[in-house]
Amino acid sequence: MGPRSPRANGGQNHHGFDSWRHDDSTGSAQHSEFRQPSPNPGFGGDPNNNFYQLHSSKSAVELSAYESIAPVAIVTILFFLWGFASGLLTVLNNKINSTIKNTEGALIGLHSAYYGGYLVGPLTFSGYIFRHYGFRITFIVGLVIYGVGCIVFWPCGVLQTYPGFIMSNFISGLGVATIEVAANLFVAICGPADYWEARLNLSQGAQAIGNVFAPILADKVIFRRDERSSNTEWLISVQWGYLGVAFFDFALALFFWYVPLPECTDAEITRVNRWRPARSHDEKAQKRLVGKKALLLIGVWAQFCYTGAQEIITVNGPNLISIFSPSYVEKTNTYLWSAEGLLAFGRLAGGVGMFYIPARWWYLFFASGCIVTSTLLVGLQYTTINSEAVIALRMLVQFFESILFPTIFAISLRGLSGRNVKWGASWVVLGVCGGAIWPPIYQAIRNRYGPNTLEGSRVGWVLVVVLFSVGPGVQAFLVNFKPSWRHKLDGLSKRKLRERYESDGTIGGGMNGANNHVA
Repeated sequence: MGPRSPRANGGQNHHGFDSWRHDDSTGSAQHSEFRQPSPNPGFGGDPNNNFYQLHSSKSAVELSAYESIAPVAIVTILFFLWGFASGLLTVLNNKINSTIKNTEGALIGLHSAYYGGYLVGPLTFSGYIFRHYGFRITFIVGLVIYGVGCIVFWPCGVLQTYPGFIMSNFISGLGVATIEVAANLFVAICGPADYWEARLNLSQGAQAIGNVFAPILADKVIFRRDERSSNTEWLISVQWGYLGVAFFDFALALFFWYVPLPECTDAEITRVNRWRPARSHDEKAQKRLVGKKALLLIGVWAQFCYTGAQEIITVNGPNLISIFSPSYVEKTNTYLWSAEGLLAFGRLAGGVGMFYIPARWWYLFFASGCIVTSTLLVGLQYTTINSEAVIALRMLVQFFESILFPTIFAISLRGLSGRNVKWGASWVVLGVCGGAIWPPIYQAIRNRYGPNTLEGSRVGWVLVVVLFSVGPGVQAFLVNFKPSWRHKLDGLSKRKLRERYESDGTIGGGMNGANNHVA
């Protein structure tokens, strides 16, 4: 899958091949990899890729803000792709359900199958490939799997089999989860360490933009249905669209095989990200300051709760409008598309704002906004005379959702050593499986008190308030008001504090003999 270091062959150090390593990049050379391949005599490039050498010898974490623009922009294509894919699947699942099953439970099943891929991939093969073969190979594998998921749709459309559509959604989700394990971390660490959260929010803004355009194109162009056409004819037309997406995925995978993306090792991430308490012999103080990975664990929980609340809102958005604002049903799609546009705007605006105001404050503000708006939605649902306010709050809650996913991801990995950052990225992406678990629970609660009724919807929406509160709300509060966590985050993200802590040894350090895998 990737070339091995010459050190693995007798421990020889060939000048020009291994010279990119730093003195503090300690570790087991048997598990290390090149950041730049050796030249190919026949093609003037890499003998493994049969192409000329494209890879920079500079580590991703060593790039300046200007140097990081190109690689981050390239990977941002992937963010747009899975945003577009998510938008397409949302529309397609609704249409497939209305064509084949026409039940809300079947729609939830299709939706949960996609997010079920996040439950399987990150801690199994996706995480393994990422930890051992780096960013580029992980992108390629994820794109291929996602393309296979799109191709599987073809026979499912011919046979009109609901289990087949479940499998297609699951494989697609598995591919996107594989991409996401590596892509989020790549964008975060590629460039100055001060701006992890800002870079990730800006790149994920592309994902939100893809999620805006996909439903519009799907509804108006790609999956537009002639009233005179049969279900079979309509599904065949959709098959061609998915076949086109599959070929685009495979072409993009080939592109990433040759694209010049920087890599980095465990030790290099550690040098810019690991927080060590000031030279103290108080073991209890050190454990308290570092938190024993508590920031990561609560980040996984926050991601699990946030994604669940987000998908409850996404899946049940039309239902909320039809129940509480029946006079606005004809414009449901317009309101939902506008809400997605607000999410994209909030993510881009928040990313820019994080260059000037610490990300933890933005996180607290937006998490609080989610709690307040979802609580007001519950309150307004006791009467139907506030239909305009219900719609406005339904749109506003998505604006406040905007920065939560990327900010939770980046903040939760702050302070970890290199190998733990890669494991942590897998765990935080695992938290996205909340999108498969919480919507069925919401549906069960709502059905218990009456589906499609005021009382059932009102009681169900309490779950959204709870998820925002005990997930992102708790983590946002702790990173701002728990002194040890606030101290750690500021030390890793504020330039003046970084310079001071790097000089006294509070930040950084070697790997103590750990495997120096390419990240």
